[in-house]
This record gives sequence, C-alpha cells and structure tokens, in this order.
Amino acid sequence: MRFSTLTILILATTTLFGQTVQKCDETILRWTGEKVGSLTQREITDFLLTFGEECRKNAEYSEWSNKLLFSILDKQTELIIKTIEKEEKRIEIKEILDDLSSPILDPSIKDIISKIEKVKIKKELKDKIIERLKTADGKTN
Repeated sequence: MRFSTLTILILATTTLFGQTVQKCDETILRWTGEKVGSLTQREITDFLLTFGEECRKNAEYSEWSNKLLFSILDKQTELIIKTIEKEEKRIEIKEILDDLSSPILDPSIKDIISKIEKVKIKKELKDKIIERLKTADGKTN
C-alpha cells in the first residue's frame, strides 16, 4: 500500500511539473493567483511563460494575467524582476512589457516603480520596465 501511494504521488508530481507550459494557460493563472506573495522563482517563470501574442484574443486570460502581473510586481517585486531578467530569452518579453503599459486595475504604479528601482538587474532591462510603467501611470492619472 505504501509503495503504490508513493508511486502515485511521484507520477502526479512528475505530470504536474514535468509538462511544458502552454501559452494562455488559465490553470497556471489559477495556481499563481492562489500563491501570490509566496511564489517560488519556478512558479513565477511558469506564469511568465504563459504570456504570448496569441493570448491577446483571449479576454479572460488577458485580464486575469494582467491583474496577476501587477499583483506579483507589488508583492514579490525583486523575485519577479530577477526572474524576468533570468528568463528574458525564454519568455515573450514584448508581451509582458505591453501588459505593463496597460494595467487593467489601478495599481499603485509609483510604489511599484520605487520598488523596482531598488532591484539590481541590467540597466537596459530595468529602464524598459520602468518606462512601460511610467506610460501606464500616465494612462491611469
């Protein structure tokens, strides 16, 4: 009995985390939303990998992912910014930057910018992120 339980647990874990992340994956959004504030770097990477140009047509995904992006930026600023830098070649950075320019809600963008300015990453990437957030701040004011 113990062996079969362990085998099932191992298979379930492998299936859950061994799959490649799909663009526009709402399952990952659900999982991410439940853990905002305590996400690991891998979970943030999986979330960022769901962004893609093809997701623009999916209004539910677009709204939900945008809200989560800003929530993570606010609650786990350093980890998400460093993850974006680390995974810049794997993620669709253009889509993420586009989302940063157009928040769905009215987040405290000035506070987020202030937090990002303290994170040590490549200047070029940091400048792009902050530029997009300043564009968003102009739209919400």
